[in-house]
Amino acid sequence: MYKLSLSILLIFLSHTLLLADSPIKNAEKGENLRYVIHYGIIRGGKASLKIRREKIDGKDLYHATLTGKTIGLFNSLYKVKDTYESFINTETLLPVKAIRDIREGNYKRYTEIVFNREKNEVNSTRSGIHKVPAGTHDILSAFYFARANHFNSNLKVGEVVKIQTHFSDELFLLQFRFMGYETINSKIGDVNCYKFIPIVATGRAFKDEDDMTIWISADANRIPVRVQFDLFIGSLRCDLMNFSDFSYDSLLDND
Repeated sequence: MYKLSLSILLIFLSHTLLLADSPIKNAEKGENLRYVIHYGIIRGGKASLKIRREKIDGKDLYHATLTGKTIGLFNSLYKVKDTYESFINTETLLPVKAIRDIREGNYKRYTEIVFNREKNEVNSTRSGIHKVPAGTHDILSAFYFARANHFNSNLKVGEVVKIQTHFSDELFLLQFRFMGYETINSKIGDVNCYKFIPIVATGRAFKDEDDMTIWISADANRIPVRVQFDLFIGSLRCDLMNFSDFSYDSLLDND
């Protein structure tokens, strides 16, 4: 569960074709977001999230790449370098292929998953073929889908968004509850945000099911501004540091 939590901390995504004013609809260079991760007051890691439109095997796809790694003291104590990739159909926003490359201390795991939409199956290089529900996402494409379809002014306080995913060779129902609006004093200025609390499993990492909070900018960009975990081992926070290829003015003037 902790590895899934770290993935969610790093993931929150980029614009999609379904957003009328989304830059990825009109720009081949896509979107680039960069984050810093703190454990308490200590800077412990950094992450980047990129998406661009590419033609792969003759198909027009979105290629999303998430990388996250430890730095400084944390890198000396327990080195982490994780990479997630998702190749997404530009019309349906469903993934065609997903890659998970995990390097955490001495633990290494590389997995490729191919989605067969006609048969509702996934084929994993580690565990073979599995039946999945129609419309299943990988963990990265799920957040792009959520930004395109669920993060908007139609949300009602207390509403729970649910997306079926296939993560770490298992089905995982991603759920997060909308808590309202909040202005975040961030590294890039004050940003009005949607506030979400993902529903997480308690036990190994979390004391309560609402120990994770995510703030998404409440403008046309709809980007993750901050993610915070309250874990058994302490507080972990991820903040947006800089970005490119979307509307900065919109981000800071979103009253």
